[in-house]
Amino acid sequence: RLESVADEERNQPGVSVEEKITKDELRSYILTGETRNLSGSVPADGGYTVIPELNREIMRQLSDESVMRKICTVKTIHSNEFKQLVSAGGAVVEHGEEGAARNQTATPKLNEVSIRLYPIYAYPKTTQEIIDFSEVDIMGWLSSEIGDTFVDTEETDLVSGDGEKKAKGFLAFPRTADNDKTRPFGTLQTKKVTGSLSADMLIDLKFTLRNKYRKKAVWVMNSNTAASAQKLKNATGDYIWRDRLQAGDPDSLLGLPVEYLEFMPDGVIAVGDFKRGYFIVDHETGTRTRLDFSEPGFINIYTQKYLGGGVVDSNAIKILEIQAGK
Repeated sequence: RLESVADEERNQPGVSVEEKITKDELRSYILTGETRNLSGSVPADGGYTVIPELNREIMRQLSDESVMRKICTVKTIHSNEFKQLVSAGGAVVEHGEEGAARNQTATPKLNEVSIRLYPIYAYPKTTQEIIDFSEVDIMGWLSSEIGDTFVDTEETDLVSGDGEKKAKGFLAFPRTADNDKTRPFGTLQTKKVTGSLSADMLIDLKFTLRNKYRKKAVWVMNSNTAASAQKLKNATGDYIWRDRLQAGDPDSLLGLPVEYLEFMPDGVIAVGDFKRGYFIVDHETGTRTRLDFSEPGFINIYTQKYLGGGVVDSNAIKILEIQAGK
């Protein structure tokens, strides 16, 4: 999906649809500043050029390396705000009999979820001397440097962003110990415990999820917390953690896959169906990168994209917060 979004930039007016830029073409452009050698460039005023192929590589890196993009639902929109009505339950089903009148039943309560998009950008500066080394893969270097920055920024915002000019992370939503029947919409159920992590705590957390959410649930935690979870045993002395069976498979905990979200705090574990629970929202333009050569001897690289995120179904995610004992 992300690659197709990036591909759309080539289909916009004035964007070349020829073959993707080669390393030699990009190196030649940086050396000479002549855009005629760039098959995929979009010339612009002020010493800028846009490189669609670079944008595609950055979006591909986001797709490959972002844990949140892997486990959550990703929406692509053309406006600056995503809205969706979510049922909070309340529908009533009655029993009837042949020939008898049907009574009106209650309709479900609907809540509106709104997720705004905010820009995130990287604006690194480097010297033109980097292209003097013929072994340097310019496209790979640019996409790696910018992509790494974007992945870290997105993961941080989608986990704990406060929603002020940035995506609101799932840990930033209101939390309470109340169950699904009594908890306000948009509030996540959280179990706060004091002391050391135990297998019973994780079992209890898992089963706060209703069965429809457990079917596709995943655990998320950082590596420090995972190290503690790996040492836990059940009542018969067996480890409740299972290492992956083959490359590419996730580790598992109590029968559910584990994903490592390194930007989560120590001692915080979440479990849930994140596809239902949390939406990530992109703008259809994907990323836009401009190389600025207006300053002699330097290359300024400005890359921007729009990002939004928010909890959609607050029954789908449960949190365990372990507080150190006094």
